[in-house]
Amino acid sequence: MLSTPSRQRLARIPENAVVAVTEGVSTEQLVEVYTDPYIARVAQDHRPHRPIFNTGAVYLAAWVNGRFAGLFLAIKHSMIEMELHSLLKRWAIPYSRDLGRKFLAWAFSHPDLLRVTAPIIEGLESAKNYCLKLGFVVEGVRRNATTHQGKIKNVHILGMLREEWEAQA
Repeated sequence: MLSTPSRQRLARIPENAVVAVTEGVSTEQLVEVYTDPYIARVAQDHRPHRPIFNTGAVYLAAWVNGRFAGLFLAIKHSMIEMELHSLLKRWAIPYSRDLGRKFLAWAFSHPDLLRVTAPIIEGLESAKNYCLKLGFVVEGVRRNATTHQGKIKNVHILGMLREEWEAQA
């Protein structure tokens, strides 16, 4: 059962909101996301909080009613596996599930892709719950795999297989 404040927040989400995930991201959008304090709070200590540029990294822009809402970062590990990172602005969180589904539809539109993986730093329960609500399954834990806010942390590994996506799509 949702608490009254949660119901009120959900009631403010327009039912006819148009959400989209598109390829092609501008430098300005990258800077806007990577300088956002809300997004920076989840950064790992040992990795610089800046855009990743390599052949396996693809950024997708997230949009709500034509307004830039943040980014999804997809890192292709192989022909069959892609890693998901959600970098959404705070105001866009009410739309995150719909945006996440759009990202997953894009990811699984690649015919060779068998799975999407989401590494979640220990203690980021909202990120873990977000992935669970999208249909990800907890697959395991990488112990002492990162540092976050000066502390050594585990990383939870969540995954979704193509069959699981197709069963819910």
